[in-house]
Amino acid sequence: MSSPPPPSYSPSTYGSGSSNWNSGSYDNCVQQCVAQYGTPSSMYMPPSMTSSSGSSGSGMTHTVIVAPTQGVLRYVPFALNASVGDTIKFMWGANNHTVTKSSELTPCNKTSDQPFASGEQNQSFVFTQVVNDTNTTFYYCGTPTHCQKGMFGIINPPNAYNQPSSASIMMPSLAGQYPSTQAGMSYSTNVTSSQPAAAAWGDNIDMSGVPQWAQSYTAENILFTRAFAGMNPDTIKPDGSIDLSALGSNPLMVPTDVAAAARSNDADSSNSTSSGYPAASSAASSAPQPSASAVGASSSGGSTSGAGALSSPRVAVALVAVVAAFFAL
Repeated sequence: MSSPPPPSYSPSTYGSGSSNWNSGSYDNCVQQCVAQYGTPSSMYMPPSMTSSSGSSGSGMTHTVIVAPTQGVLRYVPFALNASVGDTIKFMWGANNHTVTKSSELTPCNKTSDQPFASGEQNQSFVFTQVVNDTNTTFYYCGTPTHCQKGMFGIINPPNAYNQPSSASIMMPSLAGQYPSTQAGMSYSTNVTSSQPAAAAWGDNIDMSGVPQWAQSYTAENILFTRAFAGMNPDTIKPDGSIDLSALGSNPLMVPTDVAAAARSNDADSSNSTSSGYPAASSAASSAPQPSASAVGASSSGGSTSGAGALSSPRVAVALVAVVAAFFAL
């Protein structure tokens, strides 16, 4: 007796806009993928300290994770507010990273103004710094190419509540220009849908003094921290700030860096100029820097930074490529 023929099937295709999601559009494919599955995430396990350096103050301690997992070029949280005498505790979650003081105008260049630098360190290293003033302080990873890919952070970011230069107002425009920012917004909106404080985190950060090349990276850093807070709601306080000081040995979920993956995919298909991404530069326009708190949720009670549906085929292609790397539709 002959065997029955194998069942027929229609495989999903990528790049053509077709799928088995009962829809022919990239938008629905991506949104349904993320809505049904989320995107794969990893875990951050607070490591046992192997070595440390730096100084400690008499005030509060604020914890920053340096690259929560290998390959994720982020500081978490991206920005924080601290008072004089507080201690910033940087904890390495992956290998080959630094914490080096820079400036807003040149976020990827070491500053000579009261500098600090950890040197390149590996997982489990801890570096501490005492806050001596409440001026805005930028820092970055000095490992080659890491800062140029967005690995920088801010202590006491400038505030622009309800101003055109605030992150909440600039974000939609940046998302319209950069597929990676739009991808990050869509992902962040999904994972913070039930966490309004996380969804509004960083709304008031003033981006007016950030160099043009770094503005989309700043937005994507904010979005990654929002996603992190959305996946770890116990880390966000009622005032909207993120508190990692009591991590202990509890594991944390690390969101997928969708924006970085989309940016990498776009770079593979075209160079930075033709793809719309400005090249890293030290040039920037100067702007006033108010010193008020900027990293919590908007005091107006509502966030204007939520992402809408994917709006352009190019954005959709970028995010579909990311999703396709993780899922078999």
